[in-house]
Amino acid sequence: MYCKCQRVDDGRKVFDMLPQRTVVTWSAMIAGYAQGGNSLAALELFNLMHQYGIVANDVTLACVLKACSKDYISGKLIHSHIIESCNHVDEFMSVSLMDMYSKCNCLVDAQKVFDEVSSHSVVTWSTMLGAYAQHEEGEEALKLYTKMMQQKFKPNACTFVSMLKACSSIRALVHGKLLHSQVIEGGFDDTEFVVNTLIDMYSKCGSLLDAGQVFVKGPKQSLIRYNAMLEGYSEWGSSEQAFELFCQMHHQNIKPDRATLVIILKACSTTANVMQGRALHSYLIRTGCELDDVIASSLIHMYSNCGSIEDAAKVFDGSKKDDIVTWNTMIAGYVLHRRGQDAVYLYEQICARGLELDKVTCISMLKACSSIAALKLGKVVHARTRQLCCELDVEVGNALIDMYTRCGSMEDASEIFKRMKHRDSVSWSTMIAGYAQHNDFPSAQKHFQDMEQEGHKPNNVTFVSLLSACSHRGLLEEACQHLVAMEHDHGISPNIDHCNCIVDLLARGGHLAQAAELLDSLPFKSNITGWTSLLTHCRVHRKLELGRRCFDRMVAIDKTYASSYVLMSNIYADAGMWKEVEALRKQRLLAGAWKKPGKSFIEVDDKVHNFSVGDKTHPRILDIYKKLRRLAADMKEKGCYPQTHAMLQHHLSDEDKEDYLCGHCEKLAIAFGLISTPPGTPIRVAKNLRVCMDCHSATKVISKLEAREIIVIDTYRVHRFKDGACSCKDYF
Repeated sequence: MYCKCQRVDDGRKVFDMLPQRTVVTWSAMIAGYAQGGNSLAALELFNLMHQYGIVANDVTLACVLKACSKDYISGKLIHSHIIESCNHVDEFMSVSLMDMYSKCNCLVDAQKVFDEVSSHSVVTWSTMLGAYAQHEEGEEALKLYTKMMQQKFKPNACTFVSMLKACSSIRALVHGKLLHSQVIEGGFDDTEFVVNTLIDMYSKCGSLLDAGQVFVKGPKQSLIRYNAMLEGYSEWGSSEQAFELFCQMHHQNIKPDRATLVIILKACSTTANVMQGRALHSYLIRTGCELDDVIASSLIHMYSNCGSIEDAAKVFDGSKKDDIVTWNTMIAGYVLHRRGQDAVYLYEQICARGLELDKVTCISMLKACSSIAALKLGKVVHARTRQLCCELDVEVGNALIDMYTRCGSMEDASEIFKRMKHRDSVSWSTMIAGYAQHNDFPSAQKHFQDMEQEGHKPNNVTFVSLLSACSHRGLLEEACQHLVAMEHDHGISPNIDHCNCIVDLLARGGHLAQAAELLDSLPFKSNITGWTSLLTHCRVHRKLELGRRCFDRMVAIDKTYASSYVLMSNIYADAGMWKEVEALRKQRLLAGAWKKPGKSFIEVDDKVHNFSVGDKTHPRILDIYKKLRRLAADMKEKGCYPQTHAMLQHHLSDEDKEDYLCGHCEKLAIAFGLISTPPGTPIRVAKNLRVCMDCHSATKVISKLEAREIIVIDTYRVHRFKDGACSCKDYF
């Protein structure tokens, strides 16, 4: 009684007080520990029982095997004990052994036990099918089910549940429908848990219409069935239907549980429907729902995905914060919104509170470090992955590669890549993308060839990375060859990103008319990225008329897109057309098209510092501007003058223009790095926008004047400035 009431310690006190104990008493106590999740205590008690000379029966052994659900070695030893003590392993014991091996992630041993069963029943078949379904081995489950039917065994409700789950795991809709007909023939279409699994199967296979029909036709609707249907709508982004069904639940007085609320919030996240999300949040407050860590995490995730990171932060601030999951969700939200510094602040709080980090924390933090080029902190997080024994897991390894490439350290990225025991297409694509960002086409090409030789299939992202590598080097012919091979050899149709790489290549090479023709011929009519690329190169090649045409197309797509106005204004400014610049400024004002402020980040003395344009808030800002003015004077002596001729602030004096350019955020970060680090130390700066021409030219000269390697990571590539030259070869 005590064990079933989850008061195992009280049960143990009674057990210890008994003057005599039978095998039933021992079994009951072992079962209590096993059911309570205290496997170690269950195994210790079993050993003690053996020492007292009490012979275990089948029930005792089944309880011990349950305790071994995550301890393969102990389970194997118990199995050996069963074989030694019994001449024959009966059906009951075989089922317990198969279940234990399945939970220990060892299907091979489970299958061996199944094969050794002398006389099968529907229970043994169902147990093995359940093991395959649990591990998402749908194909193997279907093969075994076919054998079972050939041997004339009649499936029961458990069999159907396992098989429907197996179909879900491999999206086998045809097999799922066949099983549905067998469910009806067997009279299980009014069995609650079978009907719920049918809804889940149809939902996961993308057939929401069939799922809805099962939902309506089934027996009296229950909370579990509503959750299954809501999960289907959520999975496929049908938030409107999910919301309607949730309201229907309310009208039928079916009270949602925590799972319901998590599912419906997930539906809002999937479609970024913040209005529905806020309505649900209000419902939670009105109904007095406890804002535990699970619900708080779901709300944070919903608001983050819906673009309202401020609301997410408010929920986080008001939550209990007892669980690392809540912290992980908030960090992931900050990473999604490119607020890496806020993510770092939360990470520092986690460490200060002594909360135990997990793999998810490390992956999110590696992404945060990537966005602000915090290489030193990235290496600290890398060390934590070693402590967690997950350093070379595929997902963690990919995040490490991405962090090192984006922080400008291809050597470290390559080292992680070589040490990974298992690599997937993401691993290879990330390395190829890294080499593309570092302007190293030969290495990108070699990794692509190695990827194919090792039997990994390149995907859409792989080819985007490869074409970007071609674009950064102006390799039009090679890019076209890869584009043709992508479709002919790999069966991948070019998408908008692949086509934009070709547009960029054509425009960079001066073939602006062909780039415009390609954009006009593409089926992607809202391709603002492609037109932005062409407009950028219209400025480089001084093509005012074509630039105006690009601008008109971009405004037609999105009149609030700020880059359109900035780029066109620059073209007018280069041509000295200041009236047009002013007219465009007014047009931009009416459209409400304002560009996000430029920010740069630099890591100094274990702290990440950020700078915005014209920043005056940093504690050392006077020293920073003093250093910049000294550098400006030194650059003029070397014949390098600020590019003030095309500045939109044409009403300013030349001196004021120079001061304005000094205030560019990447220059402030570089100057801070120069005055805060020892001579000869590399300086690493991240920027949330593309580096401007003036800053690029200035940084080349500064690298020579200061004898420093300066690494600037913008949203497009990694620039390594050294001895007055940049790794991009001014092709940016």
